[in-house]
Amino acid sequence: MSHEPYDMSDVVARIIVVDDRVVAGERPDKAGPATRTRLQEAGLSSVDLEIVGEDVGQIRVALAAALATAARFVLVLGGTGFGRRDHAPEVVREAVEVELPGIAEQIRAHGLESTALSSLSREVVGVTSRDEQGALLVASPGSRGGAADTLDVLLPLLPHILAQLDEA
Repeated sequence: MSHEPYDMSDVVARIIVVDDRVVAGERPDKAGPATRTRLQEAGLSSVDLEIVGEDVGQIRVALAAALATAARFVLVLGGTGFGRRDHAPEVVREAVEVELPGIAEQIRAHGLESTALSSLSREVVGVTSRDEQGALLVASPGSRGGAADTLDVLLPLLPHILAQLDEA
């Protein structure tokens, strides 16, 4: 694996916020814009944001569209609990070839430093393929704190993950 710094400025990222209440206009999306800002501050210049309802079909369509645009990092915020409409982990898992459970465990552990509720989340982290076409997919909690915990863990790892995919 190369030890050269990875150029994050060319990385296309997509944030998919999964929240019925945001779609209905009942509450503002706070996690999506905060996440976009953090990714841009980390050097990613192309960070798109989409909001969809808590519907398996809508999540699948948004995820497929993100991957069709050559996004290398797709972060799905919300729908990681265990309620009847929480299906983001299952949808993300469908698109993952190689799951990275250690990263999901690290995100939960980091979140536990702030709240015991972190243990109720079902993060999924994985890559779509083992080559330069591969993208990192993540199902993360949709709260602002949960999304921040996810980025705290992922941002230092993202250049290494993408470099490893590029060298595969």
